[in-house]
Amino acid sequence: MASRALVIGVGTYGDESGIQGYPTIEASARAYGTALARDPRWGTADRSPVLERDEVQTADDVMRALHEAAAAGEGPEDTLLVVYVGHGAYWQDVPGGQVHFAVGSSRSSEPWTWLSAWYVYRAIRKSKAGLKVLIADCCYSSMLPHLGPESALPGALGTRYNGTCVLTAVGGSVHNAWAGACQNLPHPLDTCTPFSGHLLNVLGQGMPEHPEDLTLGALRAGIDEGMQECGVHHAPRMLLNDASEAAPLFTNHAKGRRPRTRALGTVDEWVRELLLNGERNLPDLMRRPDLAGRVVVRLRAGDEQSRDLALRVDRKAGELLAEPADFVSYWGEVEPAMLGGG
Repeated sequence: MASRALVIGVGTYGDESGIQGYPTIEASARAYGTALARDPRWGTADRSPVLERDEVQTADDVMRALHEAAAAGEGPEDTLLVVYVGHGAYWQDVPGGQVHFAVGSSRSSEPWTWLSAWYVYRAIRKSKAGLKVLIADCCYSSMLPHLGPESALPGALGTRYNGTCVLTAVGGSVHNAWAGACQNLPHPLDTCTPFSGHLLNVLGQGMPEHPEDLTLGALRAGIDEGMQECGVHHAPRMLLNDASEAAPLFTNHAKGRRPRTRALGTVDEWVRELLLNGERNLPDLMRRPDLAGRVVVRLRAGDEQSRDLALRVDRKAGELLAEPADFVSYWGEVEPAMLGGG
């Protein structure tokens, strides 16, 4: 394995930049470095994955480091993880109208001094790693597109698109990510940005009812649940292409993990299972076609990630429900919701 992580935290700007700096940003970047160092999946790197302040001054600085990290991925067992914590901006009158990431020399009203997401996406997609993950903790991260071939950012010809994921601090129509610390988190995570602090809290505490690894779906669910408990934060967003919610990203540090002891039997239980682990246990669900239909209806009524998952489950249903009577039972639950616009 040649997995590689890169953490970009930009919280300090020039006096004339017009951009407010936040100590929470650089604290978050350092905390990511600490979490990666203690994780057996990531802790064997020769150097810290966190770029220093003098390494994030210009777009060229960041892109050189990103290209080096992306080149380390060699095959389907490898993972490329890129974390950006800082300011994000979006200008509709810039060609393509894409999200831009601040670097140390950026100036508030001069988009050419920022780093376009187009270049970041292009570098990530050129990696040969089987799983490529971008975590974006910044404003306007909700407007980042998929990393894969249907993305508005087409990338380079010959790019391997499989296994991409974008996890963002905000979702839906919310564009502004909080930069002030969340005091509900344990120290030292109460010095981080809320999204990164809650993500790192999931890594630190683990998830007792999840297996040995924290999957993409489990990570997103853990962050979402933690931020909802606080009651003041926006929900994160996760976009998958050929990657699955079941793809492992971090080690589960929870003590006394408790394996599931009973079969799943309700719509709520199966919705959570699918959001945590994707289609891994879908054949079990399809043994109850009517329940599977109700689960798809519930997913269709959810957020962007849930709707994407509903489409994938629906496509698989045609393959897994070989008996016509079973498909009729499934479709009898799904069709009314489709006709009613649900």
